[in-house]
Amino acid sequence: MTARRDADLSALSLSALRALRDRIEAEIEARLGAQDQALRARGGLVERDGPRYRNPENSAETWSGKEPRPSWVGEALAKGYTLADLEILDDRPDRVAARKPERRA
Repeated sequence: MTARRDADLSALSLSALRALRDRIEAEIEARLGAQDQALRARGGLVERDGPRYRNPENSAETWSGKEPRPSWVGEALAKGYTLADLEILDDRPDRVAARKPERRA
């Protein structure tokens, strides 16, 4: 990676700075969206952000699905639940599709 100097922003007008900020924010959102899409394609978005399974009888108990299975999972399966029943649905809106707050000029 090449070393870069910090840009001298003092020469830019206020409108030019705002336009640059908007371009930077759009690029950041695009990159975050691409990361989320890659994680979703691999099925890893929920694991990255938190637990994947929740105890239906005690919502404080969760499990990522990676480490050894906790006892509450075995107990829930014995009661007739399936792992699909215990899954935490990732129903959050996509970060890119989320509406940005409007800015004041």
